[in-house]
Amino acid sequence: MKAYAIVMNDNRDSMAGYGTLQQSIDETGSNIELLPFIATQPHTIGEAVKEVFPKGNIKWTWSNNPEEDRLDLRSGLFKRHYQAVDQNRVVACALSHFRLWKMCSSGDEPIMVLEHDARFVRKFSLSDFVGRWGAVGLNDPRGNTRKGMKFHDLVVSCGEGIHRVPSIDEPTDQPLPMGLAGNSAYIIKPEFAKSLLEEMETLGMWPNDAIMCRQLFPSLKVVYPYYTDVVKRGSTTTGI
Repeated sequence: MKAYAIVMNDNRDSMAGYGTLQQSIDETGSNIELLPFIATQPHTIGEAVKEVFPKGNIKWTWSNNPEEDRLDLRSGLFKRHYQAVDQNRVVACALSHFRLWKMCSSGDEPIMVLEHDARFVRKFSLSDFVGRWGAVGLNDPRGNTRKGMKFHDLVVSCGEGIHRVPSIDEPTDQPLPMGLAGNSAYIIKPEFAKSLLEEMETLGMWPNDAIMCRQLFPSLKVVYPYYTDVVKRGSTTTGI
């Protein structure tokens, strides 16, 4: 299947990551056609918004700082800012995914979305993905998402196969969106991509791993055993 790797072509680490990703596909014998997808960057946010939302009336409504953290009454989810040197990087990262969702929504087959720090740890086969799903995370959660070990333990307890993203929070916790581990490796169907874009017409633009969450989209799934892990590098999104 076609896989689009989000890369910054002017960033050495990003391009090195792309090379490592391609090598991991080759080494695992995965039948994947890897294609580079040039990332949105802060200076191209405006044109990216127009590409995804031609009407141009969709605004970024996620929290940008602690003072803006609050419960979103429409969704019932808590909007907590992302720690980043530049919040525009968070917006740009999200738009890279949104652009791919837009591309997928106009097609007739699933695509794979990868960030440049993903790497395959076992052979990928699309035939493994049976049943009803909209998007499926491929990534190992351990060290790659909040409460990653609990996420992992709950997935493992379900056994091999495709399962709904687990609920990892306690009833007393803030109702944070719970999505895929790092949102850095997943496959997505056209109708699901379309639903994600339509949801933002109501809620506004959110970070990609916040809008794509189990609370809003019950057909969001994760596969076990995992197909990918993350190569630890400095984040091009947060700058941390």
